[in-house]
Amino acid sequence: MHRTLAILAVLPVIASAQSDATHITAHRLNRTEYNNTIRDLLAVDFQPAADFPADDSGYGFDNIADVLSLSPVLMEKYLAAAEKIAHAATVAPPLPKPTVARHGRGENRASGQSSSLIVSHRFRAEGDYKLIVTVTGRKDPAKLELLLDGQPYRLRPLEGGAENRRTAELTAHIAYGEHILQGNLIPDGLPVPDLDYESGKSKKPLPDPSVNQIEIQGPYDPLSPPTPESFKRVFTCTLPAGRESLDCARVDLANLARRAYRRPVSEAELDGLVHFIQAAKEQGDSFDRGIQLALTAILVSPHFLFRIERDPTNEFELASRLSYFLWSSMPDEQLLRIAAAGQLHQPEVLHAQVERMLAAGKSRALVDNFGSQWLELRNIDVIQPDPDRFPDFNDSLRNDMKRETQLFFQSIISEDRSILDFIDSDYTFLNARLAKFYGLPPVDSNKLERVQLPPDSHRGGVITQASILTVSSYPTRTSPVLRGKWILENLLNAAPPPPPPDVPNLDEKAVGVSASMRQQLEAHRTNPICNPCHARMDPLGFGLENFDAIGRWRTHEGNFPIDSAGKLPNGKTFDGPDGLKQLLLADKRAFTKCLTKKLLTYALGRGLNESDDTKIQSIVDETVASNYKFRALVQAIAAQALVRVTPPLTAKQGGQP
Repeated sequence: MHRTLAILAVLPVIASAQSDATHITAHRLNRTEYNNTIRDLLAVDFQPAADFPADDSGYGFDNIADVLSLSPVLMEKYLAAAEKIAHAATVAPPLPKPTVARHGRGENRASGQSSSLIVSHRFRAEGDYKLIVTVTGRKDPAKLELLLDGQPYRLRPLEGGAENRRTAELTAHIAYGEHILQGNLIPDGLPVPDLDYESGKSKKPLPDPSVNQIEIQGPYDPLSPPTPESFKRVFTCTLPAGRESLDCARVDLANLARRAYRRPVSEAELDGLVHFIQAAKEQGDSFDRGIQLALTAILVSPHFLFRIERDPTNEFELASRLSYFLWSSMPDEQLLRIAAAGQLHQPEVLHAQVERMLAAGKSRALVDNFGSQWLELRNIDVIQPDPDRFPDFNDSLRNDMKRETQLFFQSIISEDRSILDFIDSDYTFLNARLAKFYGLPPVDSNKLERVQLPPDSHRGGVITQASILTVSSYPTRTSPVLRGKWILENLLNAAPPPPPPDVPNLDEKAVGVSASMRQQLEAHRTNPICNPCHARMDPLGFGLENFDAIGRWRTHEGNFPIDSAGKLPNGKTFDGPDGLKQLLLADKRAFTKCLTKKLLTYALGRGLNESDDTKIQSIVDETVASNYKFRALVQAIAAQALVRVTPPLTAKQGGQP
């Protein structure tokens, strides 16, 4: 243990070491990268970094090497996590005892209309389970159906009575793993009147019957689960029990260390790991315990916790650059094989790998980590609009808003669409709840689906999605200042300076009553100290004033009609959100350069400087030449900034039109 602490003590020195302004020597894995890397390395079924301290951010992202320091608290967390992971990956869990799990309406994993509830549940072992479905509301005659992975089971009829809470149950033998349960309430006759059973008179009507909860009890008589995937990742050299050998252990550890360090391991490194097996044997411990100790040592090694780059031409290091850019995780076997063959610098090989990686499910990390930070979408999880002013806002709507933006971003990646769709598009992703919230034609689905937008919808693109409109507002009202600042920072890369001290706040009570938001801000701009920045921010924000603080369309603000026209300091004018989008699209190159800088900062894990200007210009040129395709932008960043192929990958070589 003292040796481990000694290793960790040098990590802050490694983390801060840089050879020049463009080359980062060491880059600590942030929490997301750590979780993803553990997942791909060992396939353990939990997120070990969940209780790690929050990562600091720099230049808008939490993967910036300069701010990813290592505190004593985090050092202890790494040690505890490594021991927990090593145990989970090498020790077979005991047969689970029966427990109770409840999935109800209002939980994140529950969805559906009131007459239907759909939940996902991970069954810990094959065995018998008791499934109990609860129905609340008016007690109309009905039948209850339970679907297990689409296979229907009819439950006993729900009969009338005085209570508004009823249950029905089923016992089923269910296999190990993730399963989908769906409870459906099927009407069976006319509604039962709500009566006061003592007086026989009508009383206040109860709500419509609703499938409210699915309870899962078990397992009973469980069977041993299949061999965990983590065992297959660790014990690659298998021998019958009692015949383990150091030679076999060396094979296991060589494979583990190679993948964990994301490069070949030296014989000296391997000797050090095998020593843990020998030490365990000398102390009377098992072979598996020795493997567990060696795996713990691997997981606290700087070579695992840090992406260490000593040689900018080393293909293993460049493979890690690429994988942590696109997947926020370690390279897979195919990428490591290509690095071992020295082929990653070849333009056609790099291009094919980027395409493969973007097509993989793990490219979702680019949405969750780059997209959510670039668009400030993560803030939707913590923002709390005033419930008195916005009673329609709840967690279900919040999740729909967030999911719309995530699915939209993912569609741009998977379909290789134009990056200009971020500004304006003719489609989005809606379900019944979000379509109703937007005032758009009904969508007959509780799952968000791709929807073609009507020409007069005023939606399309991210700036008119409810998630972005909500995170760029205050809890009680809209803010043209925040929304204008959001556009300047995230679409034009022209962030205004911080506001000067002692600037008076707006009169909240007067907004919409004695003065419109526009009138108050116009008065605010008469202050010569405030005018230069507000003259840039406010007009852009005015273009979105037809959307309230949670993104609903409106035509009035209290007593005042909305004026969504804007005039910029350069004299350009526009009217409303549609005009604002056209204004932004009039300078496509400005947005392309902004997105290039954002994505390049994220890809490199550092701030940009003058030495990057030539690369930025070339990447923008290639993206424009490709008709603004998203993948062309990613390909250009990979070729010119991460791997730096020779010769540079051109639009023609990349297969772009």
